[in-house]
Amino acid sequence: MGIRAKHIVITGALLGIGALWYSSKLNKWKETMKKLKALPTGIRNFDINFKRVRFNLDVTIYNPTGDNFSPDGVIATIKRIILKDKTAKRIATITVNKSFLSIPAKGKHVLKDLIVEIPILENISNWQNLSQIRSVNDIQTETILGVLGKEYSIIK
Repeated sequence: MGIRAKHIVITGALLGIGALWYSSKLNKWKETMKKLKALPTGIRNFDINFKRVRFNLDVTIYNPTGDNFSPDGVIATIKRIILKDKTAKRIATITVNKSFLSIPAKGKHVLKDLIVEIPILENISNWQNLSQIRSVNDIQTETILGVLGKEYSIIK
């Protein structure tokens, strides 16, 4: 029995349907990701030198939506979060490297021991922009996600 044209067409159609389904799941997941709220809930292990300040941070992630946040089969990792001022200059980098987890609708989850690094020299040269920060709304957040070997950036 050889491979017939109908087998090739059926296999191609199944692969196409699978790719469309996966793409729609990924887009819905990205939209929910944008609505998640994160608040710092613990700081420890300060290490300061001339170039940088480094410490560990615990962050609680809240899911305010009515949908469960569960990437269902999406192999994803939060690589890092970069905090920037209004001019998009880096204030701090938070190294996460945690695989995604499920957060129920209206639920929360705590990420422990995230490494925060604040470059002192960069921020001293950027002091005028930093002095204009009045609230959390003045800080831009860039979340770098690793999904199936590719990096994606979500900017808030």
